[in-house]
Amino acid sequence: MAKRNFLKDLIKSLTQGELKKFSFYTKNISSPKSYLEIFNDIRKNKTAKPKKYDNKYAQQRRYLYNIILESMVHRAHDETIEGKVFFYIKSANFLLRKQLPEQAYDIINKALTLVRKYEMFGYHLAILDLEKEVRLFTNPSNYRPDNEIIEEEKNLINYQKELQTLKLIFSHIRNYKKKYGFIDTQTWLKLRDEVIEMGLLPDEHYYKTNKAKFYFFYSQALLHLLGHQFRDAYHYGKKIMDLPKTNLAKSKILNAELDYSTFALETGNTQVALETMSNIKKAFERGEYGFYERTALQIFYYLSNNELLSYAFEGEKDKIIEKLEEIENGMAYWGDKIPLEIKIILATALKLGYYAIGNYKKAIKQINLIIQNKKSGLRLDAYEDGLMYYMMYIFDKNDKAFLENEARKIYYYFKYRDLESKNDDVFTKKNLARLFLQYAMYKIDKNKMLTELKTLLTERIERYGGFMEIEYPYLIWTNSRLQNKDFIETAREMTKTYLNKIN
Repeated sequence: MAKRNFLKDLIKSLTQGELKKFSFYTKNISSPKSYLEIFNDIRKNKTAKPKKYDNKYAQQRRYLYNIILESMVHRAHDETIEGKVFFYIKSANFLLRKQLPEQAYDIINKALTLVRKYEMFGYHLAILDLEKEVRLFTNPSNYRPDNEIIEEEKNLINYQKELQTLKLIFSHIRNYKKKYGFIDTQTWLKLRDEVIEMGLLPDEHYYKTNKAKFYFFYSQALLHLLGHQFRDAYHYGKKIMDLPKTNLAKSKILNAELDYSTFALETGNTQVALETMSNIKKAFERGEYGFYERTALQIFYYLSNNELLSYAFEGEKDKIIEKLEEIENGMAYWGDKIPLEIKIILATALKLGYYAIGNYKKAIKQINLIIQNKKSGLRLDAYEDGLMYYMMYIFDKNDKAFLENEARKIYYYFKYRDLESKNDDVFTKKNLARLFLQYAMYKIDKNKMLTELKTLLTERIERYGGFMEIEYPYLIWTNSRLQNKDFIETAREMTKTYLNKIN
């Protein structure tokens, strides 16, 4: 049937009740209603003059057709892709009830174009069911064969199962990150085996859909981040950024971009991290991610953490001071809406920012916040990092008796942790604490302690590709004390050697 007759047949099929619904619906539309003239002509069986069949007239007919459907299925004012697909599904069902299967099939094909493009597997399967229902009433020669529909359904079921498996794996890895931050080799191998057992395949070539590849790359990036394999995490993050974004939810894109800035920072790519955060900020201000409070808070703490750390690594004092003030104002604004886990993460950046500019009073406040929340079970890596800063702080206060007392406790903490975990991170921190303790006990002098600290830290950083976000500030601090320079000046001098080296 020619589409030119669709409008006429639809109008002729309307009942008195449906005509009233249409009339009521159009009364609430404020735009010009010239299309109603076409509606009335068709109802009165008037023949349109040939000159009216121009582009404008054709557009009015299409608009009228859509307005009728909207009035019949109570379309919500939702211009998202999901909203459009849902409207198509409801319209196709309405047209089937009106015994207009050819028109239902036309709507179904419009819906199929969208769900294929945006990989909307659940909607896609529902629309295929509608397509099969249409075929019960009519079966023109130009419809596709049954075996083609069945093959599409089989693929969709596999794609849907594949995607759900990857989402489960991604969630499992993210929970590890939330609890531990970073994990030792033994735990990492256990986690890797777990996700393989759950169904994680070796590489992206096993996956056929864009959404599946997104979750595969994202899972791999987080998995390698947890295991201190920062270059691999960064390169998987770049693959996420290179994927087409048309069929991904805005919230998923935002999460990936925020984490990508972290992957960049973990490799010392401060310029990439800052550029990524700047782009996110601009996109948010344009309204691309909506204006939800939760989204604004999420962007606030990622920007706070990653920008402040980047400025501290680069030795940009003025930018550090400006960012610290911005974070303080933001934390006052958000207050108790900031979860404890995020407060701990922010404290890890704040302590470095304050320490870098020499505000030790505010630095120790953040260090204590981290240490005192050990029992929360959140971010063990942040707690152990806090212990390192605590010893640095006491060293700078030049209180050897207190340093001996605290360094001994910290040394034995890491000694027992080392026996449990056999973790290079813990092993290094144990040896760092031992040097602080030896110095406090007058077994080695200041210069020897700092020289050996530098050797330990340099070797540790080199083992992991030339940069480590947590250990790098320790090295800046050590070099600054060896050279009798302030932290900021030393950080600036070290940028050429350590920052922005990985493509």
